[in-house]
Amino acid sequence: MAFSASAGAATATDSPPPIVEDYSYPGAAQILQDRAIKLISGDGHIVLVACGSQPGLLELHAYNSADHDRDPGHYCFKVSGPTGYLRLEVPNAYQLLGDNQHAVQATVEINGQTSTVPISKTGWTGIGEGAGTDPSTLLELRASA
Repeated sequence: MAFSASAGAATATDSPPPIVEDYSYPGAAQILQDRAIKLISGDGHIVLVACGSQPGLLELHAYNSADHDRDPGHYCFKVSGPTGYLRLEVPNAYQLLGDNQHAVQATVEINGQTSTVPISKTGWTGIGEGAGTDPSTLLELRASA
């Protein structure tokens, strides 16, 4: 009596897909639906949180009637760690408050032109209409210690 054993060769479909991190913001589609802002990507060190949930938050004000939050147009972000980066799109942004800890740079677009605005660590900084110019879209936040 002869026995034969065949070892199955691994195929391409047996192996898991490659891990590729694209730094997409988790839950971005739901946030867009609920809060009407687009969180695109980042390093995970600047995240959207509930305003008033803790001290030391970056705060953003924008004219946004499509935001379904109880405080429409008021967004808060926590910076964890010495640096952080977040790419986003918030139309009609007009004011940012520093978190008292980080040097923050905001990239905004006004009439098709982008510029970088340093945000005060300890007070409100006007951007777009808040700085006396045309409406702006907030495109990026960068924080450093």
